[in-house]
Order: sequence, then structure tokens, then C-alpha cells
Amino acid sequence: MAGAQSSMIIRKMPWSANFTEMNHLGKALIAKPHVFEEKMTKLFSSYNYADNPMTGLLAGTGREVEITSNEFTWQLRGASTRPLIYSGAAKTGTPGKGITEITLDYDENWFKPGDIISPGSPKDQVRIKEFAGRVGNYYRYIGVPNTSDLTYFVPLKYFKPGTKWTKLFSQYGEGSSQSGSTTYALPMELKSRISRYRKEYQITGDVMDEVLAVKVPDSTGKMHTMWMHYAEAEFWKQWARELAIGNMYSRSTNRVEDSSGRMTFSGPGIDEYLEDSNRSTYNTLTTKLLEEFIMDIQYSRVAPGTGRKLKVLTGEYGMIAFHRAVTENFTKSGFITLDTTVIQKDSSPYHSNGLSYGAQFTRYKMANGAEIELIHNPLQDDRTIHFDIDPITGYPYESQKFYFLDFSGEGSESNIVRIKKRGANVLAYVAGLRSPFSRGRNENAAHTGDWYTMTVHDQCGVKITDVTKCGVLEKARA
Repeated sequence: MAGAQSSMIIRKMPWSANFTEMNHLGKALIAKPHVFEEKMTKLFSSYNYADNPMTGLLAGTGREVEITSNEFTWQLRGASTRPLIYSGAAKTGTPGKGITEITLDYDENWFKPGDIISPGSPKDQVRIKEFAGRVGNYYRYIGVPNTSDLTYFVPLKYFKPGTKWTKLFSQYGEGSSQSGSTTYALPMELKSRISRYRKEYQITGDVMDEVLAVKVPDSTGKMHTMWMHYAEAEFWKQWARELAIGNMYSRSTNRVEDSSGRMTFSGPGIDEYLEDSNRSTYNTLTTKLLEEFIMDIQYSRVAPGTGRKLKVLTGEYGMIAFHRAVTENFTKSGFITLDTTVIQKDSSPYHSNGLSYGAQFTRYKMANGAEIELIHNPLQDDRTIHFDIDPITGYPYESQKFYFLDFSGEGSESNIVRIKKRGANVLAYVAGLRSPFSRGRNENAAHTGDWYTMTVHDQCGVKITDVTKCGVLEKARA
């Protein structure tokens, strides 16, 4: 177990007199939660890292935000321009022919005289001549074709209700006092909440002989030996896994009562957040599908270049499907050859010149700077929580799902962060005839049982600021 966390040294060993209350890891967490909470998170997410990829991506990386309430809000700024919707009646004849006036009705009053607008075809342009005011539920403008061709008229298809028109620019003659319109991105306020987690465990005297010893570095890099009962370490492993499952699959609710009669408030996990993201299905995964799916996410909103990087969570079967897709693409192109990157010398009891063959694709760099990095998420492989099996492959559908995550936010902020409530991480021990800080009998017992109880409580969750920068690609259901 040594080396499970590069900055800590972990070892299972028999209890000794050197393990006291002073260097007990749980006691340190109670005394200094602001110092040891992150260390405990890192220790047990890395100790059992296979179950906790999201914890590894967020904890201790600067992608954490501390709040003081159970709910949190954020503002998502939309595009500063958007098309207006034609809301008038369908037209007949040759509207605008001879550079004559056209009556135009739209859903907003954003256009101003001098604005050059277009129905998505830049060669078809209309200049706003005047704003005629509000008519019912829409806004009326008078415009003329922006052309010198007296035979030109605006095609009738652009005057069907629901057609989009957008501003291109504004143009004026000499001496004009008019100016073009300016629109602003009005932020949308979004709201979510964190979830409340609790776990309890009883540790009896029969399982207190073995401890987990951990060398923890301080701020100067000096290592200090700390410890806890090994059975308690199993508790923390399960706790870290449950938080990881919550981060991934928690469902938001405020209508479920607990035993106290109060409502259980819980927030969304990654899976629920991405229900409103870009989503698509596949039968056979191909690189062309991956390229087109990422294009749908990033086209016209992320400039070509190094900023187009996505991390992709998937299960083991998804990793195999990804490898097969990339291999098929490049073997057909003749890109892959049998060189030393694929065939390597290897030791073998059967031949003095043993060779090994193979490689695996875990990253795909596409045109225009788009890049995806595959991250194995064993939670998606877990048959104890995923019972929906693909009859074709025999593996869970979830194992074949791809979560595309864009961590880049505005400036230095991350698009995806871990949310924690300040002071909510609480650990308590209730000692019986056994104490958490020693192996012998406890004289100051709170009860007469041959055990001590530990209870941990936390309030946390995740936040995705802009889900439209992410996406989900999943196997089509048979």
C-alpha cells in the first residue's frame, strides 16, 4: 500500500505503544479540520483512487469553493448577440422590389435605424429605416433592401413566422447623427444546492490490533507518523467512495422526508447536470463521430487552438471502444507501422529473444486543436450499482458511456468545481469500553459496549457553471 499517495507513505502494521492520542489521525482531523480535511480526502481518494476519479480531478487542485449556506447561485453570461424572430404574417409577391419599404415584425426591439440585418444569408440584406413601435406582442420596423439592384426582392421564405434575422453591422451616410444598436449579454442566474452526507461505524475490540500508519508531510516537508485503527481506515475508504458516487450520481430533491420529519435536501451530481448538455448516442464508436460530437460542443464558441481540451470519463468497455475506434482510423490510413513503439523486447521463459506487441490509445488530438483525454471511471463499471446490461456486449450501458468535461472557465476559474460548506465536515467518536486512541480498555466510557462508534458528517457537492461546454455520448439502447 505504500505509494498510494505520492506525498504520503502508507503502511499496515501491528499496533504499538508509539501510537497514541497525540498522533491519531482522526484526533488531528477533529482538532484542525482546516488542515487535515484535505489530507484525509487525498489519502483515501488516492488510497482507493480507482473509485474516485472526480475527487482526484477536483480535490486539492484549486477547483474547490467553500460556501456558508446549503444553496449557491452563479451567473451564466449568454452571447451578446442573438437573432430576432420574425413574428409577422407571411408575405406574398416581391417584397422590397425596386428598393421599396418592407414592414418587419420581430420579437424584440433591439434594432435601430441604420442597422443592416440578414436572414442568415449575407447576400440578402435589409437596412432598418425606422422603428414603428410595438404592435401587440411584437415590435414593428420599416426597412428597405440594402442593394442597388432595382430587380432584387427578399425571398418569401424569409418571411415565414419563426424565421431568424440577425444584425450584421450598421452603415450611415455623411453627416448622419444616427448610430447603430448595441446589445448586451444579460446574465442568467442559476441555482443549485449541496447534499448532506452521514456515515456511522462501530469498531469492536476484536479488530483493534492492526493499524494504518501514515507519514504525513507538514508545511516544511518534514514527515510525521500518524495512525488510526485499520478497521477505521476501511470506514474512510467507504466514505470516500460514497462521496464520489454522490458527486457523480446524486439527484436533486427537496421533497423526500427523513426520519426526523424534515425534508432531505440534495443537489445534482455530474450525471444530472449533464442532462441539459450536448447529448448523443452511438451504435459503433468511430473517430468521425467523436470529431463531429466535439464540433457540436465547441463550434463557434471556442476558438481553434490549444483551448479545445476535454477530459472524458468512461468505463473500461468505453476505453476499449475508444481504442478500437482510433486504431481502426489510423490503420486504415496506413499511419501505424510496426516499429519500436508497438513491438518491444521482453523477457520470456520460452525464448531468449522474447518480444511484446501492443499499445493503447488514451488521447486523441484532432484538427483545429481539439483534444480529448480519456480517464477511467470505475464507478461506471460497478455492477453493484449498475444493473442495466447491454445484451449485445454483456456489460453495463454505463460502462460504455462517455462524459465529456470542459474544466476551462472564465479567466482562472474552473468550469467544474467541488462545493463544500464551511464547518460542515465533522467527525465525532463515542467511546465505550474501547477507545479510538488506544488498544486497551477505556475507563471513561460513555456506554458499556465493547466498541467505540465513529460518525462523520459533511455537506458538499459539485457545480458545473456552463453545462453547454460539456456533453454525454452513450451507447444506443438495444
